[in-house]
Formats: sequence, structure tokens, C-alpha cells
Amino acid sequence: MFAIKRNIIRLLTIVLWVMLVPILTYVASLDLKIGIAMVVGIIGMAICLVCVVNYKLGYYIFITITLILPLLERISGSSQSVGVVMDGLLISTLLGCILRRGDKSVKKVQFMKDALLISFYLYTLLLIIQIANPAGHRILAWFIFFRVFARNMIFLGIGLHVFNSMKDVRTFFKFWIAICTAAAIYACLQQWFGLMPYEKAFIAKYPKMFNTTIIISGIRIFSFMSDAASFGIIMACNIIICLILLTAKLSALNLKKKLLLIISIILQGLALAYSGTRTGYVMLPVGLLLFLLTTLRNRNTILIAIAFGFTGLVILFGPFHSNGTVIRIRTAFLGKQDASMDVRDENRHRIQPYIYDHPLGGGVMTTGGNGLLFYPGHPVANLQTDNGYLRAVLETGWLGVLLVAANFFLLICIAVRNYFRIEGEVNKLLMLGIAASMLEMALAQYAQDASTLVESSIMLNALTAIAIKVKYLYALNTQS
Repeated sequence: MFAIKRNIIRLLTIVLWVMLVPILTYVASLDLKIGIAMVVGIIGMAICLVCVVNYKLGYYIFITITLILPLLERISGSSQSVGVVMDGLLISTLLGCILRRGDKSVKKVQFMKDALLISFYLYTLLLIIQIANPAGHRILAWFIFFRVFARNMIFLGIGLHVFNSMKDVRTFFKFWIAICTAAAIYACLQQWFGLMPYEKAFIAKYPKMFNTTIIISGIRIFSFMSDAASFGIIMACNIIICLILLTAKLSALNLKKKLLLIISIILQGLALAYSGTRTGYVMLPVGLLLFLLTTLRNRNTILIAIAFGFTGLVILFGPFHSNGTVIRIRTAFLGKQDASMDVRDENRHRIQPYIYDHPLGGGVMTTGGNGLLFYPGHPVANLQTDNGYLRAVLETGWLGVLLVAANFFLLICIAVRNYFRIEGEVNKLLMLGIAASMLEMALAQYAQDASTLVESSIMLNALTAIAIKVKYLYALNTQS
């Protein structure tokens, strides 16, 4: 009886799909836009269904589509509601995780005792309190900000169910290095052959979205990501991770994999240079410094440091005086303070009295262009902070900026602790890569709001989930 019902359901499903073909064809012939929307909708629903059926695969689908959404937006020729797409994919993945009841290993995580997780809880509570902030309490502005924060926390929570062993962790890093290398290749093609016609058309149509992309020395390359800044930050973090992995012994990482890493490092180094992200240039030596201090006795570490130092000296002091990319790199280390830095310092000094008078901050979304949109006339509206810590203290007060700094500090501590406590050379180097890249991210926060950019927040929350899960599966146990 059950088999008969199952066959009937299958037959009805086939009939339905057969009937849909002429119906969809007829509707699409009436209006091209409707036809395209229907095709995109069907593909979207199919992808969401895959995310529900397999939430681990959905986790990677979410990352991939989120990273290439800006490219798809440029190809379409118009600004799209990319946040809706991200929310749909993430909710589908979360639903799949709930239906499958996640993974049992997540029970080992001490949710009510872990210092890093507690700092997230406190920051969440602070954001909830901000809805009643008398200096800035627009419900719509608060909802938009909290929606992005909630998206990041859901992504972090799903990650705790995805990474259930070091095999899962290594799979993620293979995927992450591969997709970042693909982004680097695309960036090099943009630099060598110029932007694609649809990219030029999109920039011409929405010039305000690319105010910081077009500079005197040329166009800052952004690959298929949203902007050059987020692209450069990811490249800087990934280069350090690859350099750290390169120091592994041949018994742990064979020659073929090392050659692939070297190719990836070269491509990502070029991409970082083409991005024109001076913050990214400064991030590299900072991340390498933590690596050197931790593994100074390793011969491969010394060789990597020598090679990196020699390359840096050639770029800074070599006979290259007409290359715009090299000149921009030099200004990050050797250049005098420019007008933009003077403006930033003036803004910081001018706004200090406001910080002292508002211990809870002025409310979320009150600074920069968001403040001008939601809070016209607000004291900090249209104030370009260019600093994640400054934005945090202006919008959420002293407690907010302390929690942001504490999150980075605790995450780096967990990663370093994992490095010293887990077994396996590659596993150790991956943990050290997390620590070094997060130290870079903490530094980048001083120059711009790095952690809230879409692409960099994905990297930050994925690495946070890995560090927390490894801590409770390996660092606090003796299992290898």
C-alpha cells in the first residue's frame, strides 16, 4: 500500500513538472523580465532546498554565493537586494540544521562558561538596549543593524555544527584557499586586461558606490567582491595563512601542495597590490610577526621570514618609480601623512567631547552615510569614522568598543591555545593561521570597519566557529 502511494506521488510530481514547462514558456514569452525572474526564482528555490536537505553543503553554498553576489549584481546591470538572497540561503541552511538536529559534538561546547561566547551575549544585550537609546532610537535603523548582526551570529552558530573534526576544518581551509585564489586570478585579469564591459557600465551607473575605488593612480581592483577594501583585507589574511602552511615539513605537506600554495601566494600577493588597500599592506608584517614569535625555532619559519623581508625591501627601495601600485605600497610604510589622514585625526579630536558625554553612544547607524540617511541633523551624522573602534564607541559607547576589542583578544587567545595543545603539524599551523589572521583583522579595525564588511565578516565568523569547536573537541581533551 505504501509503495502504491509513493508511486502515485512520483507520477503526480512528474506530471506537474511536465505541465509547468509550457506554462512557464508562455508566461516568459509575455515579458522578458518576468521570465528571467521566474527562472531565477526556480533556481533559487532549488538551491534553498539543497541547503535544507544538506546543511553542511548549504554552509558552503552560502559562502560561495555571498562572495560572488556583487559580480552577479554587476552582470545584471542594476542594484539588487542582495541581503534578501543572503537571508534566504542562511535561513534555509539553519532550517536544515534544525531538522537534522545538528551534530552531537556541539554539546561539548560550554555555551554558558566560554568567555568568548559570553562576550557575544553581552554585545547582543547591549544592542537590544540600544533600541531605547535616547540619542538614536529609530526602529528601522536599529532593525537593519541588528538584522546584519543576527545573520552573523546564525552563521557562527551553524559553523559550530559544521566543524565536527579536524577533517572538516581542513576541508574548509582547502575550500577557502581555493575560492580566494579564484578571486585573486579574477583580480589579476581585471588589472592586466581591464574591467569587463558590464563592470564599467555598472560603475558608470552607480558612481557613488565606487567613490573609494577610483583614485589618482588608477582603479583599485575589487575582483568579484563588493569593494577593494574588503577584497584587500581578505587577501592579506589569506596570504599569511598560506605562508604559515608553507612552513610545514614535507612529511606533513607534500611538494605538490606546497607548489600550489606558492602559486596561490603569488597570485594573492599581486591581487592585494592591485587592490590598493594600504591597510592590507600593513596587515601582512603584523600577521607574520605573531607567526615568527611563535615558531622562531623552525628553520622553515626563518626561510619564509628572510624571503618575505627581502621581497619587502625590493618593493620599498627597488628602482621602481613609475609603477602606481608600487608607489601606493610605499606610501603605506614610507609615505608622509597625507590629507586623508589629517582629516581622520581632526574628526577624532573633534568628536572626543561627544564620546565623553554619551557613555551609551549615539545609537546604531548614526555615523557616516547611514547617520545622514536615518538621523539627519544628528551630531555624528555623516562623520566618516574610517575606524571600526571609533564607530563602535560612537554608536554603542565605551562598553561596545570594549566588547569589540575583547572579542578579538579572546579569539586570538583561543587560537594560540589550540596551537599549543592539539596534535599534528598541519593542524597546529592552521590554528596559528587563525591567530595571525585575526590579529591582522584587529589591526585593520583601526584603519577601517573591517569586521562588518560582508566578505570579511564571513571569514571572521567561520574562523571563530573553528577556533571554538577545536578548543572543546581537541584542546581541552587528549584525543588527537
